[in-house]
Amino acid sequence: MKLLITDKINHVELTPLKKYFDIDVRIGLSPVQLENIINEYECLITRSATKVPESIIDKADKLKIIARAGIGVDNIDIFAATRKKIAVINAPKGNARATAEHTIGLIFSLLRHIPQANRDLINGQFNKSKYTGFQIKGKTLGIVGFGNVGRQVCRMANGLDLKVIICEPYIRLPKKVRHVTYEELLKESDIITFHVPSTYLTKNMLNKNTLNLTKTGVCIINCSRGQVVNEKAVIEGLKNGKIKGFAVDVYKEEPSFNPELVNLPNVIATPHIAGSTHESQKQSVSEVVSGIISLIKNIPPPNLLNPQVFHKEIKTSARGKKIFEFDSVIFDCDSTLSKIEGIDELAGFYGKKEQISRLTRLAQEGKLAFEDVFQQRLNILKPSRQSLEELSELYLNNLTEDASQTLEALSFLEKNIYIISGSYTHALLKLANKFNIPSQNIYANDLIFDKKGNFIQYIEGPLKRNHGKLQIVRRIKGRKIMFGDGITDLETRYLVDLFVGFGGVQIRPVVEEESDIYIYNPSLSVALILAAGYNGAVKLLKTKYRKLVGKGIDLLSHPKHTKIKKGAPTPLFHFRQLAYL
Repeated sequence: MKLLITDKINHVELTPLKKYFDIDVRIGLSPVQLENIINEYECLITRSATKVPESIIDKADKLKIIARAGIGVDNIDIFAATRKKIAVINAPKGNARATAEHTIGLIFSLLRHIPQANRDLINGQFNKSKYTGFQIKGKTLGIVGFGNVGRQVCRMANGLDLKVIICEPYIRLPKKVRHVTYEELLKESDIITFHVPSTYLTKNMLNKNTLNLTKTGVCIINCSRGQVVNEKAVIEGLKNGKIKGFAVDVYKEEPSFNPELVNLPNVIATPHIAGSTHESQKQSVSEVVSGIISLIKNIPPPNLLNPQVFHKEIKTSARGKKIFEFDSVIFDCDSTLSKIEGIDELAGFYGKKEQISRLTRLAQEGKLAFEDVFQQRLNILKPSRQSLEELSELYLNNLTEDASQTLEALSFLEKNIYIISGSYTHALLKLANKFNIPSQNIYANDLIFDKKGNFIQYIEGPLKRNHGKLQIVRRIKGRKIMFGDGITDLETRYLVDLFVGFGGVQIRPVVEEESDIYIYNPSLSVALILAAGYNGAVKLLKTKYRKLVGKGIDLLSHPKHTKIKKGAPTPLFHFRQLAYL
């Protein structure tokens, strides 16, 4: 096999790959040159300089792996790679420490005016009284994103006596960390630092509207991606005093940058060096090398960004029971826990149900990209806080058949229940409260409203393919089973121990075809049996849920109500034995 390296990296760490590949190093290729030779290679390693768009991926008929020796992958078309079954991996931990250290350094530099004071000295000015700064002790630091970098920043900040608050829609946070919404973070923070990837969800997270929610005199740091911050809004905020200081390491179109921004006296700018240390470059290469070797051995590495390309084999135990023992049970909400499509009902409040329903259907069937549809629907509706309150009532009043008892029974069995939905957090919390599902187990989309409850902006949520639902499910520990009706639910099937398609409300042909188990009946009793497992079902037979167990077994056993794909693991024989208990 052949491996191509197109950017400067640490070559010492590549030694383990020589056992598997003939390695070519060709730095500085033009897009046309890369397009002409990519068909010769099974593996490609890049950093940020090389762009890998769809046009190049289309020519890469042999390519199996694209490895980015760094954390950001906005230079790679992951969707195009996924369509061609090409694995994309990165190095999320390699430069995390370096980027976090740079962030902390920028915080000190902003509050103590270090670069400005240094510049004055170089120019012969000893302006001691001009640069009276602030101590960081006791200041509130808002960290947007709690991935590898955000986690390191949090750890360092705690050691410096900063009060830390975190906005993170995907990762379950440690108990000692205070989790807040983005709106709360904006309002409470003295210092805000961004550590998020560049996606349609995070584009312009900091803009004129969100900046209006911050304290006057806030300090802001961006070491994530240039697209996260609206430069025009930041420049205006720096000039009118809303922003005390702005530190930036990343730009929209690198290596270009905005001179108007970086030349402002209260701006500290560095040329995307936050993650660039000798140690981090070595660690990043080592991390992708490890991932490449895992893929060669047919083992999914933790840094695999599109797990849909990896087909995990599910092994059945000798007795056929143990594989149906799950720690966590994950549900979609719309057309699964509830009979309604929330966004469509929301559209009904505004007289636009038919228009929105069409977009929803096309997305669910995989004919339109979810991220595009989501933005279109929001632009049309701009829902208010009051309308989401009304939607929450609709969810509760339209639960799927046996949903209430199923959730209660799973709680009785002490299963960890999660709801991961493309709906809105505000509309799901009432449902979660009714069934004692912890709020931290609810993952949906958050909106920001003004004081009157009118829509301002969409800010975060699990809808992004290869980003949202996948990243959430990936981090849920233990053995897990998921129930869902749509394409984005189906995409998680290689990250869970069992994915079950639910067509009791609406049959989605793609999900029906590709699910190992597919439920046609509107009752969730089958879901209870599968999630409870054999031993759990035995326990339930001694409770008030006995009849529900019997109903679930009957429906699971009947091909009219439940489709079980040939070769899929299912201990039907053992479940049927329960009828005699």
